[in-house]
Amino acid sequence: MKRTEQTAREMCALDLRAHGIAERRVADLVERFWPILANEIRQGVVDGEWPFAAGTIEALGEEYRKLLGES
Repeated sequence: MKRTEQTAREMCALDLRAHGIAERRVADLVERFWPILANEIRQGVVDGEWPFAAGTIEALGEEYRKLLGES
């Protein structure tokens, strides 16, 4: 899970920056939204514990898409 989390955090930061999110906001937003990207990376496979409920991921995903203007 640690490897997936690290990769998800890096991808999230890149995604946010690519969408023009101010650098001062990136760290806080990565902290909030990295589970969405981790969920996509894992594709149902869990290496260790997966502490996020499906409903949580769905709600965060919707919020993330709105933030990026993709809803």
